[in-house]
Amino acid sequence: MKINFASFKSALIMIAIFSTILTTGVPAFSAEQVKERKTITVQGSSSVTAAPTIAYVSIGVTTFNKNAATAQSENAIKMDRVYKTLASLGIKKDKIKTVNYNISPRYDYKNNVTTLAGYNVINSIRVTVTDLNKVSDVLDMTVKEGVNQSNPISFGATEEERDKLYLQALSQAVLNAKEKANTIAAATGITISKPANIIEGSSAHFVQSNYRAMDMAKMAAEAAPTPISEGEMTIEANVTVIFDY
Repeated sequence: MKINFASFKSALIMIAIFSTILTTGVPAFSAEQVKERKTITVQGSSSVTAAPTIAYVSIGVTTFNKNAATAQSENAIKMDRVYKTLASLGIKKDKIKTVNYNISPRYDYKNNVTTLAGYNVINSIRVTVTDLNKVSDVLDMTVKEGVNQSNPISFGATEEERDKLYLQALSQAVLNAKEKANTIAAATGITISKPANIIEGSSAHFVQSNYRAMDMAKMAAEAAPTPISEGEMTIEANVTVIFDY
């Protein structure tokens, strides 16, 4: 019996290709086909601006006394009044977070001699204000109760709101990438197909507005409400898109 080796070899090749299709679910490509693949890679970006809906107000009380226990007691009394004031504004305890509590000695230096002057007690909190109309009240009313320390106010939005805005920016970033690819294709006389690969850029980037640090002495002296401008926050998104042609 004679065996046609050429036919036998062809049959083996067909079996191998058919087996690849069955096991991987995709057609097998030769090295030449892969090498001949032509693509256009473009970057797409977009940003969405929106008014913030939340303010983060960082305030605190600093007290000093020669006696550490007295300084601590005076601080506790003032902070208790601050908490009651915040409660009167409708701000619940779960919206108030202690960020720093510290007792430290204070020294005087004179004629190369160091002496213990007393003790500083610092109690700092961060207040999440969901009604931006109350930010001025939070500042003004707590200053009257003893707040004498503050950091810049930051503004933001809820996680749900940020996600919604980011998806808008992401959708626009994809369209921006498509416009770039179409422009390149038209200029070079080629026709692009549907995207072969889309890669989302880094996580959403939020540019938040900040308010300057408050001058507590000035605030205490002024009777007018503290003006607050929350500005806008910017949400950015970017993608990398690869088109075949």
